[in-house]
Amino acid sequence: MSVRQTIKRYTKIISLLRLRPMSFKEIQAEMEKDPDAVEENLTTSIRTMQRDIKAIASIYDIEIKNDPKTSKYYIVEDVEDLPSKRLRENFEILNAIRMSRGFGDSLVFEERRSLGTEHMAGLLHAIQNKLFVSFSYEKFWDDSIRDRKVAPVALKESRNRWYLIGRDENDQRAKNFALDRIGNLFIEKSGFEPIPYDVEKEFKDCFGIINGTNEEATEIILSFTPEQGRYVESLPLHPSQSLISKSEEEFQFRYYIRPTYDFKMEILSYGNKVKVIEPKEFKEEIVKNLRATLSQY
Repeated sequence: MSVRQTIKRYTKIISLLRLRPMSFKEIQAEMEKDPDAVEENLTTSIRTMQRDIKAIASIYDIEIKNDPKTSKYYIVEDVEDLPSKRLRENFEILNAIRMSRGFGDSLVFEERRSLGTEHMAGLLHAIQNKLFVSFSYEKFWDDSIRDRKVAPVALKESRNRWYLIGRDENDQRAKNFALDRIGNLFIEKSGFEPIPYDVEKEFKDCFGIINGTNEEATEIILSFTPEQGRYVESLPLHPSQSLISKSEEEFQFRYYIRPTYDFKMEILSYGNKVKVIEPKEFKEEIVKNLRATLSQY
């Protein structure tokens, strides 16, 4: 059996047991209902499944045990890290795309500009080996193009875009560069000393990719309509989101976040489905923006 088939079998087992505990026979029966699993011949023996469970624990940090009373397998501890989760999800998407070929509009994709992912392998090599990179960069605001030399630190995803975070050698400041705006990427042979820049810490209280501004993190309380509140509850705006209360009239959430430009734009995008409760200063900024919008009409 190929490595691809083995990974697909691991992925299928995890997905099934996240739904509910299942016996070995139930797992095999579910696989037999899945056209992709049938095509890849993912059904297996009990002995192979027991080996799979050990491998899943080692690779994904997902512990699976069998309840002797019911003879059903269940997930005991699920501490799959984010990179592993994203890799597994992308693997599932690739399988779905492969299956959809020849089935018309089974999968419908958004039209969008390239994400610049062709640069990722080279940039990761430069980051890991602390090598300077040079490239031409097209700015968002005025479409001007400038040559840059950067000491790369990390790659960060934000709102369906990937960004290079690094020190711009022109002014020695840490900046963010969208990969889809990078052209003529060149990996320099010259290296740089480690940069004391903690990406997790720098972006911990940020909504998206904007940081390094004057806004301090603060507690923000938002009130959503029940319809919008249920959506926000299922897909949080920020990791700090916590539910204060919910009723037939409203859902209230608390955040600890920097009220940066991109967060303000996110709040404004909800229109009359959201209301800022606290703090007063942020509420006044949103009101000011709403009045400026109304003045356009």
